[in-house]
Amino acid sequence: MKFVRAISGYNHLWAVRDEAKEADELTLLFRKWSNVNYLLDFFLANLDDLQGFFRVERISDAIKDTMEDARELERLILDFPYTERLDGLFHPLSLSDNRIHELTREKARNWDRERHASWLRIYAIRVEPNVYIITGGAIKLTATMQDREHTQMELNKLNICRNYLQKNGIFDKDSFVDFIEED
Repeated sequence: MKFVRAISGYNHLWAVRDEAKEADELTLLFRKWSNVNYLLDFFLANLDDLQGFFRVERISDAIKDTMEDARELERLILDFPYTERLDGLFHPLSLSDNRIHELTREKARNWDRERHASWLRIYAIRVEPNVYIITGGAIKLTATMQDREHTQMELNKLNICRNYLQKNGIFDKDSFVDFIEED
């Protein structure tokens, strides 16, 4: 498993990088969420969830909302001064993650979205306060991640990354940076 800095020169935001892909997970997410063809295909395939859970009837509205929301979420994660306060953006994935103190599974979204709640999610492992490793993300249109294959895959990626970090003795930023520099 490879990791790259999301912001050059800073050690607080990282992303998983599969060497078989052209970019890291965070970059790939924002590319997908700004691609009209990808979004059209996604919402056509998940129209029942979109209309049932969010009550959004028109795919064109869903595409527009997604692209606007993605731009705002990208700003909240990557632009200063926001990126220095990531703990306010990321929240534990579940109640069980709320009780864990090391390498918690977390989710971020635009918590202040108007019209309807944000369906965009960025998933990460929290290494320590304000230090995160992005493992992926999804458009989540259902109550739980287990409800759909694409969100279940993201949950699997979170678990794989956390297990990898634990197996390699990573428990804080210093041990993570040391591991990266040795690799």
